[in-house]
Amino acid sequence: MINSNSKMAINLFLQNEKSTRLGLKLRNKAYINDRFPGRASLIDKAIKKIGRQSFLNRQQSLRCIDFDWTQGITPDRLRINLKKTFF
Repeated sequence: MINSNSKMAINLFLQNEKSTRLGLKLRNKAYINDRFPGRASLIDKAIKKIGRQSFLNRQQSLRCIDFDWTQGITPDRLRINLKKTFF
């Protein structure tokens, strides 16, 4: 579950030419630190429990990812690195 959510979030984040509303929200909500410019994390600002169930607020697992992905990554490299991280 964590692997598929992270993969979908990264793919939506990297889609520039086919901007969906969810992808735009992910890019607007992402925080990229100066120390790790190739990684982004999303902050959960939900007040109630029902707000924490949305797709945008479930992306706390992106903090565990230890490879650079914000500049672009091939689907094969993404799959391999996510398996190394979560399994």
